[in-house]
Amino acid sequence: MSRWECYRCGYIFVGDSPPDECPSCHYSASIWLQPLQEGTPSLRNFIRKRLLILDSSSSAWDAAKLMRENNAGSVIVTMNGKPVGIVTERDILYKVAAEDLPASKVLLRKIMSSPVISIPSTATVPEALKLMEKHRIRRLLVTEDGRPVGMVSQRSVIGDSLRVAKPLDELEPPD
Repeated sequence: MSRWECYRCGYIFVGDSPPDECPSCHYSASIWLQPLQEGTPSLRNFIRKRLLILDSSSSAWDAAKLMRENNAGSVIVTMNGKPVGIVTERDILYKVAAEDLPASKVLLRKIMSSPVISIPSTATVPEALKLMEKHRIRRLLVTEDGRPVGMVSQRSVIGDSLRVAKPLDELEPPD
């Protein structure tokens, strides 16, 4: 018997495999995680350690170019060396391209999301997912002793958590 935790409400289910719907919050698309135990990866295992950082006076074009060069989906925006916001691919698409604005003229401080939501590297995967859901965001700045050490995304956490819970090759095909 395994223990499974609903990432949405934290309900613990004990059984061979989790149900399709959480009995507590009735979320039918619930993602079940095996609670962290010894040997199970912590949030530290999901961190992208190379932070992309630009000053708030940089342009959306600078951010898009930097993200493309580094195969990343976000840039941390700083003022006087301190993180004050984040710009994502989605921000550039919705706030610049869809508005037909010249990316080289749009400053990051005009399109960034602020403040940056952060989480300590010692946090658990379910804690990170709950924080993302609470703030309706897909990325968290990861800190150690109050200093930024990397980023963690919903995609990396959920994708890798699902593999930890049950490898893809062990899933049964639908009826």
